[in-house]
Amino acid sequence: MIRSKKTLNFKVDAKSAIPAYEQIKRAIKLAIISGYLEEGDRLMSLRELALKLTVNPNTIIKVYDQLETEGFINSRPGAGYYVKVDQAKILPRRHDLFQELTQEYISKALQLGYSGQEMSKEISKMTSENMLIPGRKDRTDD
Repeated sequence: MIRSKKTLNFKVDAKSAIPAYEQIKRAIKLAIISGYLEEGDRLMSLRELALKLTVNPNTIIKVYDQLETEGFINSRPGAGYYVKVDQAKILPRRHDLFQELTQEYISKALQLGYSGQEMSKEISKMTSENMLIPGRKDRTDD
């Protein structure tokens, strides 16, 4: 089933050590893996997304090409790009993405001078407060 475009609310951090294309690709993967984007959802056109994020359209072409190669989206000539959900690929990628984000968080927290114990305490505090994340489907299998 083909669905209309959903808005992805993220920004590219020009000061980040992570390249813009990688930030964009990660944000789209996260939206797919989390279930915010579903099978058949139409992604923004190359030009629309490039304008929204103020990046070169070639950056979006690179992102969409890589996502298509990795099996997250497919292109339909003249119609655009659509989400393709393959559960066999999603579950392992979900864990890989979690590890990447966790490593990034830990690295930044260590740079700020936090200890492992302080990080654990903060994470426990946030999760015990049932921190709600917009666009995240509630999971009971985590």
